[in-house]
Parts: sequence; C-alpha cells; structure tokens
Amino acid sequence: MISESNLNMCPADEISAYIDGELDTAREFEMDMHFAHCDACRTALNDQKSFLRHLDASLGVEREMELPPNFAKSIVANAESTVSGLRRPRERFNALFICSGLLLFVLFAMGAEAGKLFQGLSMIVDQAAAVGSFFGHLIYSVFVGVAIILRTLAGHFQFGFPAILVTAMVIALFSLFVSRKLLRTRRA
Repeated sequence: MISESNLNMCPADEISAYIDGELDTAREFEMDMHFAHCDACRTALNDQKSFLRHLDASLGVEREMELPPNFAKSIVANAESTVSGLRRPRERFNALFICSGLLLFVLFAMGAEAGKLFQGLSMIVDQAAAVGSFFGHLIYSVFVGVAIILRTLAGHFQFGFPAILVTAMVIALFSLFVSRKLLRTRRA
C-alpha cells in the first residue's frame, strides 16, 4: 500500500492551501495525483473539508455579510463616545502616581547627573514664567486701561441705570464679537 518513502513525501502542510485554492495549477495537479494514490492524505483532506463545513454550519455562514455604507464611521463615533479612559479622577491619580514613581526612579538612576538636569529645567521654567508674567501684565494693563476709559466716560455723562445696562451690554457684545473673530483667524 503506502511505503515509508511515500509517507515522507506526503504534503500534509499543503492540504489547507489546496483547499483554499492558493496553489498554482501545476502543484494543484500534483496534489490531485497524490490524493488519488495516498489514503492518508485523502483522509486528511476529507477531514479538513468536513471540519470547514461543520464550522460554517455552526457559525451560520451561508453568504457574505454586507456591512452598511457608514459602518466604519459609526464604529469610530461609538468608540470615541464610550471611551472612559482618563476621565475619572481616580485614574488620573493613578497615572500621576506612576509617573512620579518613574521620575524618582530615573532621578536615582541618574545619580550625580540629576543636578545638571535640574539646572536645565530650572532655566526653562524661569523663561516660561517670564513670558507668562509678561502676558499677564499685558492683559492686566489692557483691562486697567479699559476700566479707566469707561470710568472717565461714565463721569462725563449722567446715565440712569437702564442706559448703563445698555452700554454694558453693547460693550459685552462688541468684545464677544471681536474675540470670536480673533479665534477664527487663529484656527485658520
């Protein structure tokens, strides 16, 4: 029947490729000829085909599933809306705790070189504080200037309460309009 040399020649690893149609026609013909003479490979082929039929039947796969046209978009929107991630305070605390532990580990690992790192970080923080201080004083000065101008204007006119309310509303709407225009130009 089957000699020892034929068992070594059995292409058992290519049976699934044969079933899936992944072999070229010459190799497929060779496999057909081998299955005609080798009972073990023919049994393995039939077992794999039977397994695939039972698997398809158990999964209820009779035809390809059709996905809706906006399937990917709806999956992404659903995933983005249900992500809890770092939204809970406890998770933020845990992340901060882990990052602090890693920072301490790095500092201990660096040893004497950590002093140079702190000097560099100190310079960066000082420069960022100077820039932040400048912008803070600039905004403060603008608001003080606007307050002085409004106080001066209010001193020259005798407004009743309704007139002051209307003037305040006009100024608020104007500032809202200007801020929206500035934000739109920055986004573009």
